[in-house]
Amino acid sequence: MRKTTDTLWKTMCLLLGICFIWCLSLPYFMLSNADQDIISMATINRLGRDGNVGEGTGRPEEKMKRIIKIVNDLLNIAESSDNPHGPPALKDYKEELQSVQIHMEAEKVKGQLKDEMIKEMHLDKIQLQRHVAHMEELLKLQLEKEEKKIQQLKSVPPPPPLKDCKAEMQLFQFQIESEKDKGKLKDEMIKDLRADKLRLQLTHMEKAPPLMKKKEEMVEKVQPLKPDKKFEEDTNCPLPPMDNHPECMGKLKWLSQMWKSQPCYAGYGVNGSVCSFLIYLSEVEKWCPVLPCRVPLSKKAEAGSDYAVVRENLTDLYTSLEKRSQFRWIEQRIRSMERVWVEAGRSLSAKYNMKERKAKQILVHPGLVTAESKAMIAEAAFNGGPLGELVQWSDLLSTLHILGHHVYLTASLPDLRHYFGVDTGDCSPFHLNPNLIYTDIIGLRQIKSVLKGPWFKYRCIIRVLDTFGTEPDFNHISWANKHKLASPFGGLNMIPLQFYTMFPHTPDNTFLGFVVQNQLMSEQSELFKSNKRQNQALVYGKRAEFWKGKTAYLDVIHKYLEIHGTVNNRNALPNYVKNHGIVKGTDVQALLRQSKVFVGLSFPYEGPAPLEALANGCAFLNPKLNPPQSSLNTMFFKGKPNIREIISQHPYAEAIGEPYVWTVDMNNLTEVERALNAILNQTIEPYLPYEFSCEGMLQRVNVLIEKQDLCSSAVSWPPLSALQVVKAQMSCKTACQKAGLICEPAFFPHLNNVNTLAKNNVDCQTSEFSASGLVFPAYNSTQHCWFQSDPLLFSCVRSDESLTRVCPCRDFIKDQIALCKDCI
Repeated sequence: MRKTTDTLWKTMCLLLGICFIWCLSLPYFMLSNADQDIISMATINRLGRDGNVGEGTGRPEEKMKRIIKIVNDLLNIAESSDNPHGPPALKDYKEELQSVQIHMEAEKVKGQLKDEMIKEMHLDKIQLQRHVAHMEELLKLQLEKEEKKIQQLKSVPPPPPLKDCKAEMQLFQFQIESEKDKGKLKDEMIKDLRADKLRLQLTHMEKAPPLMKKKEEMVEKVQPLKPDKKFEEDTNCPLPPMDNHPECMGKLKWLSQMWKSQPCYAGYGVNGSVCSFLIYLSEVEKWCPVLPCRVPLSKKAEAGSDYAVVRENLTDLYTSLEKRSQFRWIEQRIRSMERVWVEAGRSLSAKYNMKERKAKQILVHPGLVTAESKAMIAEAAFNGGPLGELVQWSDLLSTLHILGHHVYLTASLPDLRHYFGVDTGDCSPFHLNPNLIYTDIIGLRQIKSVLKGPWFKYRCIIRVLDTFGTEPDFNHISWANKHKLASPFGGLNMIPLQFYTMFPHTPDNTFLGFVVQNQLMSEQSELFKSNKRQNQALVYGKRAEFWKGKTAYLDVIHKYLEIHGTVNNRNALPNYVKNHGIVKGTDVQALLRQSKVFVGLSFPYEGPAPLEALANGCAFLNPKLNPPQSSLNTMFFKGKPNIREIISQHPYAEAIGEPYVWTVDMNNLTEVERALNAILNQTIEPYLPYEFSCEGMLQRVNVLIEKQDLCSSAVSWPPLSALQVVKAQMSCKTACQKAGLICEPAFFPHLNNVNTLAKNNVDCQTSEFSASGLVFPAYNSTQHCWFQSDPLLFSCVRSDESLTRVCPCRDFIKDQIALCKDCI
């Protein structure tokens, strides 16, 4: 009985042991093979870091075989308990059980490590997602900023003329180093992101969201590109960092090989230098980053505060002039007067508020100098040809630049096409909307031919330089055809005020003027005192044919003075003339400072030279013209769109009068001698009307740009406070002059109604609107009033003896006739 009890006890203990071992091994069987691989790898790494790489490295199958072997042995012991020979000797399984226990503990540690690692990976994932979201937001802001910048740059033009960047290269190097540091930070950030991605892949976690891939692609795009060695070697224009401009290097290579394929590239200042390539590709086509020395203009435009600032030099203007041979004479004149222009700009700024002026986009197209015009005026400038138009163009360009506006210069039909985006080929068009266009009659026709129908939208912003002026009846194409006034330079149907003249001789037009070279400055006053005038006269006439038929006139002058000339042909001159040949303007100034008289020969008409003589303290002998000259009787004026008569070689100088200007009849030798005696017995100081000084022209053109709006009838300028009504049976030009005023055609629409005439004591009994005359508004003896129905036919210069004209007159500033006293 006792034996049976012992056997049962042993069996029960055996079963309890088996159950205990099974319970210990149960969690181990629940691990999947995949999880076992992950945990084993992680545990190895973790235990390796902790220095606890012990025995827990056996495979699970081997451990389970050992457990099963122990159980089988126990069962064999139980079965042999009834063996009469006694149970076999029990094996010592203590070590085996301890080993199993150690393995079980290791599995518990692995489970804990797995939980910790999963938790850590989740945290890493969340952190990485936040990092990605942050990066995406930064990149989104960067893209928005770039788009905004591109939009703002599209509204700018232009491009300004090429600028020398050498002076700012040192600052540029510091900016390059800063950009390199930024590039390094971006590289480190990308490296960290890639490590995070690799970590996720190693742990077989779910793949990163699609945003991660997009982010990495966007980040990789902003990695700094390595500049091409070819361009890197240009030390005068080092390449800027190419961040956000991945196409820049390829465009640079292409343009360096193809820039001569289209003439329009030269129109943008591309000249084969790396700087010119970069400026074109950054400011016109936007493929490359803007050079540091060009950034201030971009920032100004970006801030929406592109105000006109009076400039301190004319450097940028030279770049546009140098690349075109037809502007060689203009460039020389501008360079010779740069200092005077700069000083005039400073002086005007000190006297008037030149701030708060918006910088205008201004196209300048002198059609007369284009090859297509075949006028050859630019080529003849160095051989005794006429200079009046070139003088005016050079002074207009200087004025616009000093006043701080953006000037775009074109000198050919391809230039025009490129500017307006017509048949541009490979070049990118400007696509600008100019605020003003300055051209001449030839240039206007060229603009029409290029733009065709769409030219009309630019019509009211065009200003036409017209030396001798265009009168309303010649300008109006229907009227001109009907009354046989057709002219090769007329019939343009512009507002008469759009024609800008050289002298203030046609009040229906606008007086633009020019500048008399070497105007008075403080140091010149000392020069005048130190220079002793010689007993000599300088003759006004560079071509030998101007001297023909003037021998008796010149003989009288030679009795009193030594005669000098600057003529292209010595053989046609009297023997006593000391000829200097064709000389530069500065040499002419020197001759005038040495001379007492500047002798007119009756031609050329209305040139700048007589005013230059006065500015140099030399009196002008001004020949009368009898009969008066006009397009009706003089070949020179034939085809000019006016019938204005001039009664002397220089009507403006004639109005200045003695002691500076002596108007004489060349055929009346007694009168000539009387004038010479008076001149030789007087001493005159240099004299220059303010309106022909640099400062005077700056003032006048600035007011015209800011105030003269010919696109809107709602804008009234000059102000109505300047209006003074004069009634007379003569032209309004004459009537206003007699009253010490000037006719102002801008006021005609204000007077062109019954109510306004009634306020000026004109009681219209009956009235009508008509386009049958050029003198309206007017009335007759029965108080019947006529009003103008066609605004292009308002005229200051016509008269009708049967009608009384109602004339719009205004006052003017002394020596600044274009402006009224309330105009500035």
